[in-house]
Amino acid sequence: MIFTNEFFSSSSTIADTAMIELIDEFTYETHIYEQIATVDNPDGIVHRNRNGVYYLNKTVSESSEPLDVGIFGAKGNGVADDTESINKAVLYLTKIGGGVLSFNGTNIYSVSGPIFITNKVSFHCNGATFRGNGTNTILKTAYLLNNSLISNHQTPTETQVITFSKIKDADFEKCAVGLDFYNFCHGSSLENIKFTECEVSWKFLNCFYTSIKNVMSSGSNSGKYAYQFLGQNNALLLERVSATKDFGFLFQGGTTATTLISPTVEGGQTGFKFKDDCLGIVIKGIYAEAIFNAIDLFDVQYGNFEITGGYFNYVDKPLIGVKAPASGGVNGQITGEWQNNTIVNIGGILPIKDQNNVIIGYNTYNGLMDISQPRNYIHYSLPTYEGDGSLPANWIVGDHNIISSYGQIKATDTKAIGNVKRQFGVIPVTRSGDVGEGISGHIPDCTHELIGSDPSNFGIKIKTKIKYQEYMMFVKYHIYVATYSLGRWFYGDIFGKNLSTRDVGNSQVTSIENENGFLVIKITGFNEPNLNYIIQGNVQLIV
Repeated sequence: MIFTNEFFSSSSTIADTAMIELIDEFTYETHIYEQIATVDNPDGIVHRNRNGVYYLNKTVSESSEPLDVGIFGAKGNGVADDTESINKAVLYLTKIGGGVLSFNGTNIYSVSGPIFITNKVSFHCNGATFRGNGTNTILKTAYLLNNSLISNHQTPTETQVITFSKIKDADFEKCAVGLDFYNFCHGSSLENIKFTECEVSWKFLNCFYTSIKNVMSSGSNSGKYAYQFLGQNNALLLERVSATKDFGFLFQGGTTATTLISPTVEGGQTGFKFKDDCLGIVIKGIYAEAIFNAIDLFDVQYGNFEITGGYFNYVDKPLIGVKAPASGGVNGQITGEWQNNTIVNIGGILPIKDQNNVIIGYNTYNGLMDISQPRNYIHYSLPTYEGDGSLPANWIVGDHNIISSYGQIKATDTKAIGNVKRQFGVIPVTRSGDVGEGISGHIPDCTHELIGSDPSNFGIKIKTKIKYQEYMMFVKYHIYVATYSLGRWFYGDIFGKNLSTRDVGNSQVTSIENENGFLVIKITGFNEPNLNYIIQGNVQLIV
C-alpha cells in the first residue's frame, strides 16, 4: 500500500491515475482519492495538488461521520503544537458549511493558540485534553474571511454569529483563557467540560440562548473570576457548573433571563458576583461551602432574582445586598424571592492549609445575612421552627425589607412593609399577617393598660409589637371597648404616622404614638365610675 505522503511528494515517481487508494500518513486509515479538475486554494488534505494534478479525498468529502482531526496532521502527543492542524480542519468544515470535528479521547493536544470554532462547527472531544502554554487562549470564536479564519470579536453585535456549535467532553488546562466566545448563540452549547489550571475558564460576550451543562473549574487561583459573562448576555441556561476557585462567576454589563441549576462554589472568596442590570435571574439549588461571599449583589442596579433551594455550609455571607443609593444618581433596586434556602454551620471554623497541607490558621464563617439596604426589595421567606418569633441572630434587616415565614416567625414581629415603591409604580397592598381572632379581654400580640385616674375622663393604651415606621407602615385595627354605660367599636387605618379613623359617632378620641420603636394606639375620653373596662379586638400589619 502507498502512503499519502509518498504519493503526494514532489519527488514521487508513482504515476498519476484517475483513482487511487492510499493509507493516510497520520491515521493509517485507507482513503480513496479521485483525480479532479483544478480547484482554488487546495487545503493539502481533502483537496490536494500533485505537481499540477488535483485530487479529491472522496473518503472524507462523502462521509457523514465526524471528521477525524488526525487527518489534518494533529498528533495529540502532548509535545507537537497542534494549533495549525486543528485550525486547518476547522477551516475545511467552515468552507463546506459546517460539520463535526472528532478528537482522540486519550490524546493531549498541545495548543499555542488560539484554535477557532465557527458557525455550525462542533467539537466532539471524547475526553481529549487541550493543553495551553500558560499564557494563551485555547479556543476562540471566528468566521471565514478571504479563505482564512478570523476572530469575530471586533465585528458588530448580531453579525458573524456562531449558531448550532457544540463542544463536548473536553479538558482544557494550563492557559490564560480557556474559551473566549463572542456571539456564541442560538443552539450552541458546552457539555461535560473540565478546566484545570486556567486563569480564566471562559469569557462570554453578547451570547444568547446558550446552554452549558456539567462543567467544573479547579486549580490554582489567579485573582480573576473563573466564569466571566461580560456585556449583554441573554437567555443562558447553566446546569451543574462548579468552581473550586477563589472567584467563581461574574455577570457584568447586562444579564437577562438566565437560569442556573445546581451550581457549586467551594473554597474561595466570592462565588457569584452580579453587576449592572440583572433581570430575570434564577438560581436553583446552589451549593456553597467554605466560601466567604456566596452571592454578591452589591453592584447591581436594577435586578430581579429568584434564589431557591440553596444550601450554604460554612459560608460567611450567603447573600450580600445591594449597595446604598447614590446621592443624585440613578440607583435602581432589586426585587425577587429568597425561599427554601438553608444556612448551616453558622459561626463554624475551618482550618487554612498551605500547599504542604500544614495548618497555618483558621477561617470563621458567620452565615451573616445583612439585607438591610434601602434598595433591597427581595421577599425573604425564612423557615424557623422554634423560638419566640424573632428573626434569627444572623439576620440584619431594615425597614425596606419584606420578610415572611412558614415557621414560627410572627408577621407582627418583623419589619415587613407594604406600599414599597418599585421601578414601575407601587405594589398593590395585600392583606397578610393575620394574628388571630380577638377574644374577651385580649388583643392578640398586644398589651393594654389604663391612662389616667379620673373616672370621668380616662383612656386606654394598646401597645403592639409592630415596629413603628413613620413613612412606610400600613396597619388596620378593630377594637371593642365596653364600660358599664356603653359598648363601642373603634376601627380605622394607619398609614405611617397618619391615622384615618373609620368609626362614626364616637365621642372618644383615637391617636397613635411611637413608644420605644413600637406602635401604640390610644383611645381617650371614657367615663366610668370604677375605671373598669372590657377590651377585645385585632390589630394587623398589612404587607
